[in-house]
Amino acid sequence: MFPPGRGNDTPCAGRKFVISLFGTSEVLTAEAEAVCLREYDEGHRSQIWVCERNACNYFGLRNVASGLYLGRRDTHDRIVCCGVGLHGWEELAFTRLSDGGYSLMVRKLAKEKLFPVYPTDAGSFRFSTSREEGSSDTHFGLHQLKNPVFRRFEWVVLNRLARSSAPYYDGEDSDESINETSIKFLVKHGIQNIISLNSVEISPREKGRLRAAKISYSHIQTQQCSSPTQEQFDRIWNAFDKAGVTIVYCGYGDGRTGTAISAIQLFQGRTLSDMDYRANGVQCTSQLEALSALRERIHGVDNDSDPLDPPDNQPPPYTAPKKDK
Repeated sequence: MFPPGRGNDTPCAGRKFVISLFGTSEVLTAEAEAVCLREYDEGHRSQIWVCERNACNYFGLRNVASGLYLGRRDTHDRIVCCGVGLHGWEELAFTRLSDGGYSLMVRKLAKEKLFPVYPTDAGSFRFSTSREEGSSDTHFGLHQLKNPVFRRFEWVVLNRLARSSAPYYDGEDSDESINETSIKFLVKHGIQNIISLNSVEISPREKGRLRAAKISYSHIQTQQCSSPTQEQFDRIWNAFDKAGVTIVYCGYGDGRTGTAISAIQLFQGRTLSDMDYRANGVQCTSQLEALSALRERIHGVDNDSDPLDPPDNQPPPYTAPKKDK
């Protein structure tokens, strides 16, 4: 199981986090004073870190299981979990990286230069005292532990467009459940509209619960590791364009959801590259190809450098090509 979120959450004092090797299910785990990489195990206290900030406004990470802080070992270059307070050796710096995640750096004293943290082949962690040693661009994911119902909830556009995993997702699309708790979460965040790319549609009873809460629901059935069709892209846009605050999800909330988010952005007039699609979570070649076809349909040519169409100049509805008789 992957840790929650996409690893781009912002450090915030008092919040609990899981720290991954970005893009993997391996996370920093405290074993006695050693810090190593282990597969994510939901709820495992040795993998949960509380973000704290000291009087000098430096961040630190305290392990929930041991109560000790992540930091560097005196006279050694190892990263360990043994600090009893947030002092010089436990002060951490997070730098957001353009292609996702963070670099993590440590310092000995407040005014001393920063040293990048990197994993070793043995699964432990060290810091580099020179840019040539180790990698200053090792990507760490920062995953804030949030509501367990929508495990990967995040805003794409604040109070307008959100994305997440399906409610109660635990590995299968069929895990999705719309009940009193999931509706309470949606209402709390002002969600008025659901666009689901889950391969499984919710039951009539669940649809009734959403109607009672005044939340609209559009099911765009899409199988795992596949893409919506061009006609389905039009349905996604129509379901979003005139609706209120919208959440998009599939199962896990990555490939299909990222494809739908990218499609909405294309319809809004943005010109996206394959790198933008990847940043949105698009995974499969078929998804990239479908988005490229949509981009060409909207902008006329498949060229990122061409000017945008006016935002109100929407493409004609998709029409399947006629078959030769």
